[in-house]
Amino acid sequence: MPYGIPWTSVIGYRCVKCGDVHTDAQYRPYCGLCGAEQPDERRAQATGLAIPGPTSGKKSTRELDEIARFITEHHGKAIRLWNYCVSHCELELRLRHSGGPCESKEPWLNTVIYCAATKYIQVPTSAWDSAMVIETKDTKYGIQYILVDVPSNVRIECSMLTLYFDVEPGY
Repeated sequence: MPYGIPWTSVIGYRCVKCGDVHTDAQYRPYCGLCGAEQPDERRAQATGLAIPGPTSGKKSTRELDEIARFITEHHGKAIRLWNYCVSHCELELRLRHSGGPCESKEPWLNTVIYCAATKYIQVPTSAWDSAMVIETKDTKYGIQYILVDVPSNVRIECSMLTLYFDVEPGY
């Protein structure tokens, strides 16, 4: 998922040679199946190789009130550390919030809590039941966001906070 840029309405790309569909919103300059070189991303979208996906409604937000409200509404849901990139201090938490069991054939959907310029991380390595709240403090570099989940002993401090809704794959 291309974090830091607006959500795309593309859910995948079709190979120009073999027709294989990459069900991944991130553009690849080659086909994962046959290895064929692909046109650049803008041309792929213009020529109909991009496969539009369901993007009804809002897909991301950086509004603190909206993020805090969503997190509060989902207290008790499973949340876990999903990814951390050392070079850019990017942390990704996934909150599983909808869908059903495998028999229902409904996909699990996740919400990604994306933290950039992360200064401090204290999280368990396995999932926990969310009771997270967001605090802020002013620093000489701007607002610092502090995500705290006292029952699970979680504390994350970062300079940018974004919420991405209904992210797939939902595992």
